[in-house]
Amino acid sequence: MFRIPHFHQIEEMSFDEAVQIMKSRAKGDLLAGLQSMDALWSDYVALPGDEQDDDEFFSNWCYEVNAYNVVVENMRPLFV
Repeated sequence: MFRIPHFHQIEEMSFDEAVQIMKSRAKGDLLAGLQSMDALWSDYVALPGDEQDDDEFFSNWCYEVNAYNVVVENMRPLFV
């Protein structure tokens, strides 16, 4: 799950909308879409500290990180 700054949180994103956003990142594959966001974040945190700008990252990827959180939160009961 992403710790999204309050300013970049989207409170009213439905599960269906979140799934579509994640699927669109990977040609219709939900798991691949989630993994692509994990990879994007890993690449970002691997940047030197002076090149990291959390506000810019969350501004650029606002819908995707919110969609990721909605999907993961709604699917969590399947894995408990």
